[in-house]
Amino acid sequence: PDGLTVSHLPHGPTAHFTLSGAVLRQEVGGLGGAPLAGPHPLLPRLDSTLGKRVGTILKHLFPVPRPDSRRVVTFANEDDVILVRNHMYRRRGRTVELEEVGPRFQLRPYLIRLGTLEQGDAADVEWRWHPYTATAPKRRLLSTT
Repeated sequence: PDGLTVSHLPHGPTAHFTLSGAVLRQEVGGLGGAPLAGPHPLLPRLDSTLGKRVGTILKHLFPVPRPDSRRVVTFANEDDVILVRNHMYRRRGRTVELEEVGPRFQLRPYLIRLGTLEQGDAADVEWRWHPYTATAPKRRLLSTT
């Protein structure tokens, strides 16, 4: 796959992402698979207005986790590319061990529409990435630093 479309029903928004660097769960190794428990989402460096919007869209893909869930999904922003990692953690005394259970991939947002996917072009565009109109030095869109 080279793209991901997330459409929240019944009213939207719909976010479109390019997907790259996918590594399947079987290739990562680890515990043999992530449990079915809802993960705790972590959203580091998604602190601009657009970053918070994208983080909210991604956060609502998962149910509210139980407090005893040991699964963590990280959506880490690095130069406007969102690195997605899936981990299990366990506590050993005062230390915490992370074990990656996969899959892992990178997302880059390029379009956010206010409506659902079935509304298509009739839905208002909230944000669109314009790669060829940037004449200033590189700006970070998803983070403030």
